Amino acid sequence: MIDDKTTYREFLEILKNEIGDFLSMAEKGRSIRYSARLARKKSIRLREILKEFRTVSIKNDKKITNILSEAKKEVNETNV
Repeated sequence: MIDDKTTYREFLEILKNEIGDFLSMAEKGRSIRYSARLARKKSIRLREILKEFRTVSIKNDKKITNILSEAKKEVNETNV
């Protein structure tokens, strides 16, 4: 699925693709039973991906916080 090396941007691309596939299948599922079944299976995959969103988002937030902290340190060091 999603590994630890997946960036926030990559994760969002995966999520966008999965949502697009789900919507496409769900629309087709209004008249094609097989597509409806595929949409239901895709909804399970979406649930799993959305559960991972929090972890990926927190990891990205920590990365941003670290970058800002380093930048503040550099500014403070140059002002001294």
